[in-house]
Amino acid sequence: EEAERQRILARERSAARRATLTQEKAEQQRTLARERSATRRALLTPDEVEQQRATIREINAARRATLTQEEVEQQRILARERSATRRALLTTEEVEQQRSIGREIHAARRAALTPREVEQQRSLAVDRSMAKRATATPIEAEEQRVLARERSTTRRAAHESEKAKQQQTVAYKTTRLQKTVKQKQTVMKRKPNQDAKVDWPKPVDMDRKINCLKNFIQHMSMDSLAESVCGICNVRRFKRDLRHVPLSKIPSIELLKIHPDLHNMIPKIQEINSFNSNGEFHKNDDIGFTSNQDERNVD
Repeated sequence: EEAERQRILARERSAARRATLTQEKAEQQRTLARERSATRRALLTPDEVEQQRATIREINAARRATLTQEEVEQQRILARERSATRRALLTTEEVEQQRSIGREIHAARRAALTPREVEQQRSLAVDRSMAKRATATPIEAEEQRVLARERSTTRRAAHESEKAKQQQTVAYKTTRLQKTVKQKQTVMKRKPNQDAKVDWPKPVDMDRKINCLKNFIQHMSMDSLAESVCGICNVRRFKRDLRHVPLSKIPSIELLKIHPDLHNMIPKIQEINSFNSNGEFHKNDDIGFTSNQDERNVD
């Protein structure tokens, strides 16, 4: 009781002091108090900040529990008046800053909440609004309706302005697109006329045509397309890629023969040997094998 009396006396003294102050001095004191609280908060650790918030919540809850209905209503009225005077002194930029900060804080709070807590908050908000409507007088109800209408009109005006801006941007983009399409169409119409002025290519010379025809006939003739079997690798190749090499110039001709130990293992080896002994050789003991006409290398 003694502590409560001292608090009441301190409040009365501070209220009397504030009543004697001018508007400028009161604003100076508020700014000084804000700076002091800001420096104090900056020096605190996160744990200390959380402890202070918890203690402040407990003190406010205890104070609200001891208050009567009339005192609660008086405090609400005083808080509304203080917030109204504070908002009236603010500039448009400061008001916009405060709104953006409030939106960010609310968004962070909503993001940190669980679905269950979100549902609880919705139910509490519905209960509060119903209690307000039930306890409100006809005059207060009318004031609330007027405020709700003003809020809805401001919201609608902001939405309409945003819609108009979006429509303007869309119209600007469509007009630009139409202009670009028209420019492309005009360019495409001009192009055939420009191409018509270009000279036709000159006819090909007759000598070149005759040479191309000769080369084609030479490459597609039977002599050029004839095939033969290579005497070393036993692979069919074009005759034009084969060349004749004397057997005396092949040093290791024995390597091409099958080893005697394999005669019993491989079936029909005698037939193969007879075929190899009676192999197709060319005149002057020459053997035909493949080679590239450009490089002339033996396979």
